[in-house]
Amino acid sequence: MSYRLKTNETLALGLRRIAREELESAVCQINKARAGEEAAAVHATRKHIKKLRALLRLIRSEIGQEIFTEENGRLRDVARGFSGSRDARVQLQSLEKLGAQAAQEKNAFAKTSAALEEEMAAQADTFGPHRREAESILQQMCDRLEGWPLDDLEMKDLCCGLRHSYKRGRKCFDEVGAKPTTENFHSWRKRVKDIWYQARLLQNLNQAVIRELAEAAKTLGQRLGDLHDLAFFRLRLEAEEGCREDERSVLLGLICTRERELEEITLDLGARFFAEKPGVFEKRLLRYARGWRTSRT
Repeated sequence: MSYRLKTNETLALGLRRIAREELESAVCQINKARAGEEAAAVHATRKHIKKLRALLRLIRSEIGQEIFTEENGRLRDVARGFSGSRDARVQLQSLEKLGAQAAQEKNAFAKTSAALEEEMAAQADTFGPHRREAESILQQMCDRLEGWPLDDLEMKDLCCGLRHSYKRGRKCFDEVGAKPTTENFHSWRKRVKDIWYQARLLQNLNQAVIRELAEAAKTLGQRLGDLHDLAFFRLRLEAEEGCREDERSVLLGLICTRERELEEITLDLGARFFAEKPGVFEKRLLRYARGWRTSRT
């Protein structure tokens, strides 16, 4: 796996290598869209960008707020430019899952499915201009990697960065428990995604333990992602009052039922995942970091 720091390279070289690989992979996926693979290419591109943004958050203190804000903002804008195509595709997938889970007939939601497919086709028509702009932005960022001030970075700094993400995720979990709104669940999901990607970066600190942390974060993040997609789909349907009412009312009922199930699942997973206090979590990481230094001497 390339999205992982290696013990036979300096941290600066490793982080630049990983960032460059993600940028180049994102550009490659954008180019694939020229062959008519827009949906898959958009999904893959956005995934590479999420991994890059998680890396940036991990090294924010080292590179400084100015560089972080500029690079993170550019990546965010690129991802947002592809959101229209992604949204229609994900809603179509949610529709298919709902139908399967509720044992509905294959064409039970044919009108809604046709509307989403039409929207995906319309988004494909606007893909070209943004694709070229996104490719240019990512290539320019790749050229700037050598200028990132990473040479004084130590493993303890990365452990501190992961602890910060864990602390933010734990705070979001508490906020969801106190006020389980769509917005709070969405914020929590983003923080859990950061922990997942950052744990993958640091997996060689302790193969067994950090891998387990990453897998737990992945599972929680996926369930939160399912919940987010359903909430987004529900908001769309609620705004379409009077449109395809026969399908709309059934879908809203199915969505609300599944949302409640996922909320219970994620809160249970979150209680276990964030049981450890951030200070204890960081001390454990720092113990692994001492082993990392030993393994490189």
